[in-house]
Amino acid sequence: MIALESEWRNLADICPTATVFQTYEWNVTWWRYFGRSFGRKLRLLCFRDTQGALVGLAPLMITPFHLVTLRRVAFLGLGTSDYLDLICAPGHEDAVEQAFHQALSEMSGWDMVDLQQLRQGGLLCSQSTGTSLFKSSETSQEACPYIDLPETWEEYLKSLGKKTRSNISYYDRGLTKVYDVEFESVSDDDVLKEEMENLFDLHQRRWNQRWLPGVFGTKRVQQFHHEVARMLMHKGWLRLFVLRLDGLTQAALYCFSFNGRTCYYQGGFEPTLSKLSLGTVLTARAIHTSIDEGKKVFDFLRGDEPYKAKWTSQSVINVRRVLTRKGAVVDPVVRYTQRIEENIEHRAKSWIRGLK
Repeated sequence: MIALESEWRNLADICPTATVFQTYEWNVTWWRYFGRSFGRKLRLLCFRDTQGALVGLAPLMITPFHLVTLRRVAFLGLGTSDYLDLICAPGHEDAVEQAFHQALSEMSGWDMVDLQQLRQGGLLCSQSTGTSLFKSSETSQEACPYIDLPETWEEYLKSLGKKTRSNISYYDRGLTKVYDVEFESVSDDDVLKEEMENLFDLHQRRWNQRWLPGVFGTKRVQQFHHEVARMLMHKGWLRLFVLRLDGLTQAALYCFSFNGRTCYYQGGFEPTLSKLSLGTVLTARAIHTSIDEGKKVFDFLRGDEPYKAKWTSQSVINVRRVLTRKGAVVDPVVRYTQRIEENIEHRAKSWIRGLK
């Protein structure tokens, strides 16, 4: 993987559909923490033009499929990344997509190809001619709300409902009357480590109070985010927004800025100050900052949590595409296991929404 570092970075920079989840920085760090030690086998598919230039890349792995003895091909980042896709140089989309499916058909050692979280507008969600080589099925996954950002904050405010506009102003003014309020987008290594710890603590305490695990519940996950956040900050892609009241960090938004998009990955808010609506105040300031930076989209990523609806009515649905070899004897097992998995996931998310 390291041998491809320079080419991978260059390809991600010019791929118009790439997100931060397709970058070298995100994937090499993910593999270090969640790869080989979990019994996974790395499979990087590289596609080059006649001059030998890298024009397409699919960072894949072969990994066990739950408790059954099936081996599945999946993208690196599965479970942690909100969008998964291959990356491609402009003008090579058709050739790379066809070569990708041809390479899968020739690859040994797998029972299913599980392409999850394909983003609408991404390469594989838009192109699917190569699936004629396989038996293919598609299911909808999570909604991803987003804002098409206008040129000014004032213009965006006009698009919101009267109550939301009033609340943004009311809660922001209320904080400044009572506290010394600081808002920062972290850009210093020493500050970053401390504020990431604050993010973990705020996020986990809020979720643990509801008897839910939260996404930063293990040391391995925290170590991954410490490292990847530092790498992304050095590239100018991290936006860790923090809100301090009288010098103490009471809210944090962990966001990424890449390819014209600000992506809101996770947040943490002091649970004892819920009446102050710190999430509303900090999210408004993050959107405002993104507009000032000239970003085109503010992306709330996966999940249809109710709080997102007050900021936007727009969303897209990620797609899961499962491929098996035509006539494969394991196909019924794959489909049955997939249905069970999706049913359990749906019930779990419904239960979590009911606790909020």
